[in-house]
Amino acid sequence: EEYLSYENKYMFTELGIDLMFYPEKIASSEIIDLLKRTASTDSMDFARGKLQVAVFKLEEESPLLGMNMAEFSAVAAAEGHNFRVVAIARGNETIIPKFDTKFKYHDLVFIVSKREGMNLLMQYIGKMDIEVKNLMILGGSPIGEMVARQMSKQLDNIKIIEMNKAKCLELSENLPDNVSVVNGDGRNSDMLIEESIKDFDAFVAVTNSSETNILACVAAKRLGISRTIAEVENLEYIRLAESMGVDAVINKKLITAGRIYKFTLSSKVRFIKYMSGTNAEVLEYIVTPESAITKCPLKEMKFPQNAIVGGLIRGNEAMIAVGDTQIQAYDRVAVFALPEAVKAVDKFFK
Repeated sequence: EEYLSYENKYMFTELGIDLMFYPEKIASSEIIDLLKRTASTDSMDFARGKLQVAVFKLEEESPLLGMNMAEFSAVAAAEGHNFRVVAIARGNETIIPKFDTKFKYHDLVFIVSKREGMNLLMQYIGKMDIEVKNLMILGGSPIGEMVARQMSKQLDNIKIIEMNKAKCLELSENLPDNVSVVNGDGRNSDMLIEESIKDFDAFVAVTNSSETNILACVAAKRLGISRTIAEVENLEYIRLAESMGVDAVINKKLITAGRIYKFTLSSKVRFIKYMSGTNAEVLEYIVTPESAITKCPLKEMKFPQNAIVGGLIRGNEAMIAVGDTQIQAYDRVAVFALPEAVKAVDKFFK
């Protein structure tokens, strides 16, 4: 982490290195965002939150179950087009929905929303945010340490459980007073009960073992924790973790890959992010004058089949994209695309 300090950054710039990525720091920032928005399994902001992409898992009580896209679009239209579904992840498949696509139990639904539409949207989804005041972290890894240090400025009580005694001593010396460090095996449910896990609002597992993180979150969920987040570095386990009831999954390789992949696309891509639970990507473009995307309304454009424009920022105004929307030069546009469509989408913005 010390390589990112100002004086060292200058040294690396002198050596000819333009950018550096520290995956653990990126992952810790993602976890902190997920602790602030506990209703969604993943999220992404545009223009400081004026436009948001959020991912929701449909549970048994969700009003959306059995509804199709046409019915939900009618609801969105009645509310002034404040939100729009851009994709559904179902099992191992990611679907760009059509009007007759029905929502099913345990679907991961990807929705673009204006800031003012988010609270109403959560009512339709059947979700609500939980205020996190007490946080338990399993694993004193760099990610766990960075999350604890940052969240200690906002939370009343943070507890880290770490198996390595020497690491516990190091953490207790380096972290603020409202972060307590316990030496023990957090894989043991009895140990979690002894450490009063039921008094905590959220549980984050960031050991170096994906299996440990998943199983610990499942145990925490069964003990009554409302919000669980697991670091899962084995890509094959990501959907398994979600199917076992883990609320949100972090994979530092995927997050960092999105940042790097941006540089293989046109210079007009401001940001790209892989969303958890799907192989799709969210891209943010700045529209250049005369680019193909500005030539006609979206409904008349032969946009790639496996991609969809979700919304845009024009000046200070956030807008949800619909068929009649006409993209203009200098708009900031949010696009949701499957991997095979990304290069084709890129051509519309050149």
